[in-house]
Amino acid sequence: MTKLYSILLVFSLAFTSMSSFADGHGHHSLYERMGGEPVVRAIVDDIWINHGKNPIVKNRFINTNETYLKKLVFEIFAVATGATDVEYTGKDLRDSHIGMNISEMEFNAVVDDIMNAMESNKVSKPHQGEVLAILWATRPAIVNTNVTTDALVK
Repeated sequence: MTKLYSILLVFSLAFTSMSSFADGHGHHSLYERMGGEPVVRAIVDDIWINHGKNPIVKNRFINTNETYLKKLVFEIFAVATGATDVEYTGKDLRDSHIGMNISEMEFNAVVDDIMNAMESNKVSKPHQGEVLAILWATRPAIVNTNVTTDALVK
């Protein structure tokens, strides 16, 4: 469960630090612009499905509490994109990934799964780009650059 929890939280701290909150000048948060809770919940459902089919990361999600993990992923996605009525109750991104030895390949596979989930839910390309920037900012906290991917591709 820890491995799955950590991979899905790939975007947690970066979302939190880079979200676009409503600024009092009529600008809406990314969360609101994407469609709010119904769309983000649908994206989270599709991320789970995509990870389960992805040969690069699916084993990280075996024996994981799906309900609990989806709850945390919804919270972090929502907060990171500017939801003001959601609280993230999970661990710090770096702390949750320590010792998991996540490779660059695994990180990229998770990002691809998230991007595909947004595409499936008709999130606009500009909004997908904002989320991608947030995800990419999490890379240093997630990826162990000392891990090679040779074993993963054989």
